[in-house]
Amino acid sequence: MKKIYLLLLSVFFSVAYMSAQINVYPSDDTVTNEGNSSMVPPEQQLWVANWNPKQNYHQILLKFDLSDYYGGAVEEAKLNLYQFFHAPDGSPTPSKIYHITDSWDEGTWPYTTNIPNGGTEHASKTFTSTIGWYEIDITTLVNEWLSENIANNGLVIISNANTKFAKFYSKEASDQTKHPFLELTNVTGIGVEEINSPISNLSVYPNPASQTITVNFELLTQQTVELSLVSATGVQLPVNFNKQMQAGKQVYKISCDTISAGIYILKIQVNGAVINRKIIIN
Repeated sequence: MKKIYLLLLSVFFSVAYMSAQINVYPSDDTVTNEGNSSMVPPEQQLWVANWNPKQNYHQILLKFDLSDYYGGAVEEAKLNLYQFFHAPDGSPTPSKIYHITDSWDEGTWPYTTNIPNGGTEHASKTFTSTIGWYEIDITTLVNEWLSENIANNGLVIISNANTKFAKFYSKEASDQTKHPFLELTNVTGIGVEEINSPISNLSVYPNPASQTITVNFELLTQQTVELSLVSATGVQLPVNFNKQMQAGKQVYKISCDTISAGIYILKIQVNGAVINRKIIIN
């Protein structure tokens, strides 16, 4: 029920539409293997396998920074990987994608420890002997990340049992045209317009809140700022602010004493741009 409610809320408060494709490249990518295989990939490569005779239990970890789009949604999200090598016998490598539950980065996560995942299969793909690009539809998972129903700790690719290597280029590969990337199509809703906004360093805390919400932001130039709070049913609350403000750091506080518990959208309008933040009041 919560998922449906948040989806309706996101649609209702859509303020922007980007009828275009956006490519997002990994902030982190790496490989793990809990087996005893002596086959260790260089950092330019991502390997996946699940081959017991050789202890090749390699898994691919990928993470994408999608913070610019939180609160919005995508029509389609495709993970793109360039396979440069496949098992010489031509046997396929059927694999599944799961969301990662632990925080990690490629510099500190131990190679010999496969990362915990949420156990939910979000997508599947069979890698064959065909060399080249592979697309994997992970729209559902990306929208879960954007709605913050699932923490965005990235994803892990795990091949089925008794499958041999499929190897891909990583973000460290010398040929940048073959780096992995996430292709987002038609990003809509909350958070999109703020990319080119005259506001920077926006923070809203605490969230959830029960007493006072503090809104911090920085104006790049002198601007008229309009701030409002809107309920899930579209009712504008008596929290309004419309003022000419000088460039620099700004602080605005909202009292929650007379506001009922629920989910709201804080709207900040500056110079034609609208930035929205979902806030929860307890």
